[in-house]
Amino acid sequence: MAATGFWIGVESMTLAALTEAAKHPHPVFCGRLAAENSPRAELEASGVKAEWHDVALDTPVGQGCLLDLMRQRVPIERVVWALPTLPNAQFRGADAMSAPLDTVLAASREITEGLLVMIRGAEALLEPGVGGGMTVSYDDRDEPVTPLAKGLMAFVETVVSTESQRWSSLGLSLTLGSVGAVEQ
Repeated sequence: MAATGFWIGVESMTLAALTEAAKHPHPVFCGRLAAENSPRAELEASGVKAEWHDVALDTPVGQGCLLDLMRQRVPIERVVWALPTLPNAQFRGADAMSAPLDTVLAASREITEGLLVMIRGAEALLEPGVGGGMTVSYDDRDEPVTPLAKGLMAFVETVVSTESQRWSSLGLSLTLGSVGAVEQ
């Protein structure tokens, strides 16, 4: 059985990255498939074959469903999680500094909880010592401009950097990269 590759947060990934990811022997794409920016229809129309799952990482149910799905698809070779849009990217200019609190809190929670859930879940399901790993990707065109967005990005960078050292000792790889650079 071929190892599985998971690409999570497909609504935040570029079409080129997903097309490249679909070359994996067993790609599984997860994310908000009903989102208006979901690439599923366009990829399927171009002949891309992949397993698709509608998963919302900003809910405990979605997190549990994703981890259970991953458990069912072992062995897993690669996990790629595209960070959701930073809170400042939803609003431009002066609006970025005065975004509604409920929107900012929800986006912050999705990034922090998603990161912790994905790292712990992937660590538990990846087989140590065989080259498996996880990439946390971000849209490098989405420059953090608000203090909150800068803090969230610093949190992500720090957690990935610190955890990657521990993962390395386990024979696993954990990296941070831009959305366009995480094809496989």
